[in-house]
Amino acid sequence: MEDILEKIVTVKRKRLLYQKHPSLSELADLFLSRAQSGENKFHQALNQNPGPNIIAEVKFASPSKGKLLERFTLQELVCKYQEVGACAISVVTEDAFFKGYPEMVREVKECSTLQVLQKDFVIEESQIYQAAKLGADALLLIARILSLQRLKKFVELCQILKITPLVEVHDEGDIKKTLQTEATVIGINNRNLATFEVSISHTLRLHKYLPQGKIVVSESGIASFQDVELLLKQGIRNFLIGESLIKAKDPGNKLLELKGGIKIGAH
Repeated sequence: MEDILEKIVTVKRKRLLYQKHPSLSELADLFLSRAQSGENKFHQALNQNPGPNIIAEVKFASPSKGKLLERFTLQELVCKYQEVGACAISVVTEDAFFKGYPEMVREVKECSTLQVLQKDFVIEESQIYQAAKLGADALLLIARILSLQRLKKFVELCQILKITPLVEVHDEGDIKKTLQTEATVIGINNRNLATFEVSISHTLRLHKYLPQGKIVVSESGIASFQDVELLLKQGIRNFLIGESLIKAKDPGNKLLELKGGIKIGAH
């Protein structure tokens, strides 16, 4: 079976060869502007009690489901998410397979007051600088595609630039690697990025390996409040949810349902 993650990273690596790298003066300006920026509040968004705290995702397509966002604009979807009480917005900016683009970060920041997580396949420092320039509050780092040395370096660089690194894991090996870094927010991906098969059992199995003090986010495959409730009972309060919201007839109602509320207009 083809390893989809490997294919995505190969394409990303080729595309980055043509990406312009910032000059030293541009980097100096970037570090200065980020140093002078306000406090990063992504941690606060995930620390609300008692939960569930839902990071609602915007993505245009996926390798497994094809085109996703067809009935709403990015801005319309983000407004629905904010109105119903999402704790943050996730944007998938990868272009070849997910049909996203980096400027999505800025577009969401312009129409929402929520914290923004940029999700991409980060393998080069230049991508972190770009995320900082666009105003990302948090950035996904996938443990599986980075060496320990590079993961440590990227976590540190994110923190210097006042970006919260959300390090994503899928198995015990990823966790072992991640716990050797300074990362405090760890996402357990219920989707196997090699095959794109999904099961929330990954969160149920792996969260026990994470020490207290780490902020855990369960990602992917969460389709109902029953899924959320099952994870809440295990102490998981933070959820990243995309496809079940985007594909819903009314994403706002679906988000309310996932938060344990009653659908608007339901009798």
